[in-house]
Amino acid sequence: MLSSIRYKARCLLALPLLCWALSSHAQSRLAAEDAVALALSQPHVPQALDAGVAAARSDLLAARTWTNPGLTLSQERGNLGPLGETRESSAMLSQEFELGGRRALRRQAAELGVVAASLEAKYTVARLRAEVLRAYSDAVAGELRREGQTRAAGNLRTLAEVAARRQRSGDLSGYESRRIVQAGQQAQARAAEADAEARAARARLAGLVGEAALDAELDALPPLPALPAPTDELRSAELDVLDARREQALAAARAERRNALPLTVGIGTKRIEEFGSSERQLLLELGVPLPLFDRNQAARARTTANADQAEAAYHRALLATRGRHAAARESAERLSASARRLLETTVPEAARLTEIACSSFAEGELDLVGLLDAHAAESDVLQQALDQQSRALDALLELQMLSPLSHSHPATDPHR
Repeated sequence: MLSSIRYKARCLLALPLLCWALSSHAQSRLAAEDAVALALSQPHVPQALDAGVAAARSDLLAARTWTNPGLTLSQERGNLGPLGETRESSAMLSQEFELGGRRALRRQAAELGVVAASLEAKYTVARLRAEVLRAYSDAVAGELRREGQTRAAGNLRTLAEVAARRQRSGDLSGYESRRIVQAGQQAQARAAEADAEARAARARLAGLVGEAALDAELDALPPLPALPAPTDELRSAELDVLDARREQALAAARAERRNALPLTVGIGTKRIEEFGSSERQLLLELGVPLPLFDRNQAARARTTANADQAEAAYHRALLATRGRHAAARESAERLSASARRLLETTVPEAARLTEIACSSFAEGELDLVGLLDAHAAESDVLQQALDQQSRALDALLELQMLSPLSHSHPATDPHR
């Protein structure tokens, strides 16, 4: 019944995404957050998240479940010769108990395992969101590079025709005319390379969100996420997960170090028939294993090693988090401001200068060096702006991942 309810609930949750996907595909437009929603709606994502949490819950179920009772039936017959026959029948019901508190500690460790698995699922969603935003930005940047290189190749192709006319009129040397043709061919090669890179970036995005990303229209270069407010709290999504795993490992080690007394208690009846009469007796049974060889040494050593490993992983991440946070904030502050200036001011100005250079060359007011320099400057400044935008986005996404899970950027969570 519960699984049926969950299945229906997931179907209802999937309907809006399905409707959005159909309408989005029809409109052939895909925004960055829509790409994140599509990636999270892929069937394998909730399947993997559910599997991790379900495995932890199965461990909890095993820790809560009592061992099965045992039922023993026996019958013995003896021949007393002329006196007749004797017969003994018994039935014994036994149950194993574990005294000492180890079972309760194992249950506590399993409960902490469920908490850790849930945090890991949220951390996976946050990492997937960052990966999709990274791929989306790469795809948009790839198209901007392709547009810039294609425009430069077209301009140089047109200028090659102008240069040929100026050469025939004696206004331009043959070398300069051939050099412009060569520059145009190089620009065409760069445009082909940019086209291949843009298609590859689209394919990587489609590998995360589905085939809708292959032909959908993407938004302009999305604005960078807001810079998180500085905080002295040394926590992160990764630290939350590692801390939960550390607590689980320590609880498991405490459980195995606890001395326990397995006790088997049995109760039953015994019927004795002899000399033509019968008698019933009540049977009580207590069983205790003698810890001569197995004193839980292996489990203690294994859980202690796991706890030490989890503790080391947590403190290693804790030591690295402060440095990572400082480096990411420094990069995000400087690169995001620089990229914004380049994209808003320098790139448009470089495009205008290139137009002026092309017009001036066509009218004979600018030489070959100035013309090629203008095209190279426009290409370089666009590449510089996109590189800084990309690095700033990486730093900002790193800052988001270095925030606690409860304070992370909101994302579509299949478990919410």
